[in-house]
Amino acid sequence: MCSLDTVFRALSDERRRIAVSCLGAHESLTLPDVAEFVTERERAKPLSSIDATVVRDVYLSLYHTHVPILEEAGVVRYEQERDLVVRTDQYRPMLRRAGAEIAELRAVQHLDLEPND
Repeated sequence: MCSLDTVFRALSDERRRIAVSCLGAHESLTLPDVAEFVTERERAKPLSSIDATVVRDVYLSLYHTHVPILEEAGVVRYEQERDLVVRTDQYRPMLRRAGAEIAELRAVQHLDLEPND
């Protein structure tokens, strides 16, 4: 399993978080399908009302930037010959690990710490 820093880096970008959430419901999707999902969520509009060049630009950013970062974190595997993004076996454990770390940080934030005199 990769480092927690790598996981947080992968989840630090909203576009990647949307793609990860999309793959939570599907074991695999074509990259064009992921791009359409991400575009709709980012714009909060139905795909039919979004210009095709916007979807293309999202696709290209996913292909060149975001999917490789998610792949490095072990969250997905990209199969170029099929243009398919596949959720890995590490997907859920890594997200649980990140969630547990965030919960721990939140718990620390709520501690009533008294300053030292």
